[in-house]
Amino acid sequence: MSKAVDDGSPARMLVAAFSMAALLAWSGVHAANGVEIAEGCDNCHGKNGHSTEEDVPSIGGFSEFGIMDLLESYRVGNREARKIRLADGREVDMNMIVQRLSEDDIEAVAVHYASQPWKPHPQEFDAALARRGAAVHDIKCDKCHSEGGSVKDDDLAIMSGQWRKYLEMEFDDFDTGTRKMADKMREKYDTLSAEDKQAIIELYVSAGKY
Repeated sequence: MSKAVDDGSPARMLVAAFSMAALLAWSGVHAANGVEIAEGCDNCHGKNGHSTEEDVPSIGGFSEFGIMDLLESYRVGNREARKIRLADGREVDMNMIVQRLSEDDIEAVAVHYASQPWKPHPQEFDAALARRGAAVHDIKCDKCHSEGGSVKDDDLAIMSGQWRKYLEMEFDDFDTGTRKMADKMREKYDTLSAEDKQAIIELYVSAGKY
């Protein structure tokens, strides 16, 4: 995720605030327990990492390495997180939270989420556009994001079946340069037209059921 925003409902933001405050307080005092750590994460990412918020990605069902790699990207600053305002007025985000997690904590929570089943979000989609997206994806994206971005063992974020709004936000961040990407990915991404990108999003939204 990227960019600092504060667009949640008051109730959602309050729940997220308390969960993030709990994570900030974790700081390695307890032995790493992936289930307990994930309880804080679940208030944004949904129970067992299955998101109910259209601007938040599902993460349950990602590979263990995929989760650890994502968290490390926040730790080193390759991903800029959207901020959440706590009840006391402080702002926190994933970059800050990951700094407070030990390597054992990260591994434990990654094991937990990797043990969950991936659950695509049922959404309306344009089947013809999704088929076009599949054709573009096969040429431009499939080498890393195989089978329409649905394969856990790629050790990347699963894209197939993510929320449309989240996907559109991510593509916008790629377009503006807010989200960093590997040089090889950037080379291919920059050859995509706006229509190609929308078609790929449609493919992901379809969860391969076009």
